[in-house]
Amino acid sequence: MPRSPDRRRAVAAALVALLLTAVASAQGTTLALRIGEPLGPISPFAVTGFNFGLSMPVALHLDEFGALGIESLRFPPGNDADDKPLTADMTNALTLPWQLIGEPPLHVVLNFFEGPEHATEVVRRFDEAGFRVRWWAVGNEPDLYPQNRMDPSWTAEIYCQRFREVRNAVRALHPDAVMTGPAVSGSRPSGLAYLREVLTRCGDVIDVLTWHVYPTDGTWDDDAALATARSVGDEIPLVRGWLTDPEVNPLGFDRAIDLAITEFGLSWRTAMYRHLEDQTAALWLADALGQMATLGLDLGQYFALQSMGGHGLIDRGGWVRPTYHVYAMLAGFGGTAFAIEGADERLGAYAADDGASLRVLLVNRSDDDLEVVLTAPDLPATLAVATLDEAGFDLNLDHDRTERPADLPVPVPARSVVMIRAER
Repeated sequence: MPRSPDRRRAVAAALVALLLTAVASAQGTTLALRIGEPLGPISPFAVTGFNFGLSMPVALHLDEFGALGIESLRFPPGNDADDKPLTADMTNALTLPWQLIGEPPLHVVLNFFEGPEHATEVVRRFDEAGFRVRWWAVGNEPDLYPQNRMDPSWTAEIYCQRFREVRNAVRALHPDAVMTGPAVSGSRPSGLAYLREVLTRCGDVIDVLTWHVYPTDGTWDDDAALATARSVGDEIPLVRGWLTDPEVNPLGFDRAIDLAITEFGLSWRTAMYRHLEDQTAALWLADALGQMATLGLDLGQYFALQSMGGHGLIDRGGWVRPTYHVYAMLAGFGGTAFAIEGADERLGAYAADDGASLRVLLVNRSDDDLEVVLTAPDLPATLAVATLDEAGFDLNLDHDRTERPADLPVPVPARSVVMIRAER
């Protein structure tokens, strides 16, 4: 039966409405990104460091770790540093894996409770073994000593007294030794309060002020957990502002003090793998690393390189986690950081240019499929694009690599990490 004119007009109107909706939707998912002003140099140690322990069988994964461009290792990792003395056997056991990884500079954590005499022994032992130690730390997460050691007398004042003693012992052997601390825990706000008090009491002797970031316990909703990545971008400028404030840092406000996050991860709960080895962990990690690089952090050391429960880029059984691929995609992200204009709250966007190539890191925090059009000086005709999303990883256990014409939009799937590389 033929349709009436009214019926045809209604159908046509509906089709037009659908078309307009589709166009509006498509326009809403396309973001025009522009490279803005330079933000400053990216430290070569900002996003290239890891905590390392003797239980990590790195010899089984040398190709994987060789692709990351590892520039520093923190040893011993986490609580291991204060739980037992750093013995000659441990130093000997470190030699081979350190060499296999490429002999990156070490950040050695001296046992707080063993004191300056033990520190002297450790420094001499590392010297004799030929290790490249760039940083010496004093203790790990001292803000938790009162509860972990069941003794409330372990205050920030006591920490600074011991720090000065250990520093004097280390500098008696190496007058230019770089001393780091206090490596406070991820507890908030108590960890930052302890960090501030330590800076107030001994900012004249700390060369690198250090803290840890662990915002969740692995039980949070995915979106709420992912949103905590932005706290990294809040804490770096906050702590940097303390350094030059005579009220906060009366003894060292006129000194050059570096900043380092020497442990970080979405969850602190080692035994719970959720939010340590999944796509949410990878998204959070990429967002955190983008901020650490572009906000001028001097040193960043992820917890951990490998197989400590849920922590680590590769588990003990050899499964390469999504977080590994974040670091693989970020390899070479350095030079000068640049602001990116045009992103919205769904998209973390970070740019680095080393003169030979422009790299743009994108983190789609949302459930929307996005696409971006990139505008930058001297873009080549073709862009290299790496994409890590849940569907692709589940299918291939890898991130995707493609090339795209620079004048076409780059897809940024829902809950994905994308690296755009423009080689000049």
